[in-house]
Amino acid sequence: MSVNVAEIIKIMEEIAPPSLAEEWDNVGLMLGRRSSTVKKLLLALDITAEVVRQAVAQKADMIITHHPLIFKGMKAVTDRDWQQELMLTLAEHGIAVYSAHTNLDCVSNGVNDVLAKKLRLEDIDVLDAETGLGRIGTVAECSIDEFAVLVKTALKADYVVIGSAGRKVNTVAVCGGAGSDLISLALLRGADTLVTGDIKYHEAQKAVFSGLNVIDAGHQATELHVMDSLADRLSQRFAQRDMHVVVNVASETLLLRHI
Repeated sequence: MSVNVAEIIKIMEEIAPPSLAEEWDNVGLMLGRRSSTVKKLLLALDITAEVVRQAVAQKADMIITHHPLIFKGMKAVTDRDWQQELMLTLAEHGIAVYSAHTNLDCVSNGVNDVLAKKLRLEDIDVLDAETGLGRIGTVAECSIDEFAVLVKTALKADYVVIGSAGRKVNTVAVCGGAGSDLISLALLRGADTLVTGDIKYHEAQKAVFSGLNVIDAGHQATELHVMDSLADRLSQRFAQRDMHVVVNVASETLLLRHI
């Protein structure tokens, strides 16, 4: 059966309800017509030149991203800005863009559940019950260095940065993307280690000197793996509803690499 953008949105909103997004966030249809037909769907963390090239080459009709294509208000869309240039290219090729951000972070089987499972956490629970962000669970006791190697390998990260508080790793809090705001809560919940990305120097000081190990595995590496999971879930739903849509996951080069 023929499928349009509006029908894809309906399924995405079942998986990650927009009502779960933070107030400051921007989620939903960013570009395109709801009535446009979708035969090929591409999933990506970000809209970048690399992703747009793949979408055009694959003749994708729609892209679903984690990070919003449009985050702040725009006064113009021209070719003088790299992001706006990409929007023009997408529009010219009739490619719609839908974004699910913090709602995909906090929902069951979203970014943070996938991250927790990739790191082999057991007895997984929501870290912040108020927002649904983050997860906390347990691993077999090991050193911070041993666990950091597991994190790097499991996430296929180019590198990880460790801040050791001198504690063994047993109770681990995780937050995909930038989760340093959860340092205090992780300590309150009894975590000895926090795995996230984008940890600044003074945030690392706060954590380590308060007794919390931190592992910064990078913003991208802690979130990318949700795309494979989302692709599987969408494909299953399409099959159940006899919706013929090809789902692909974009290949995204890590922006920050260690040399």
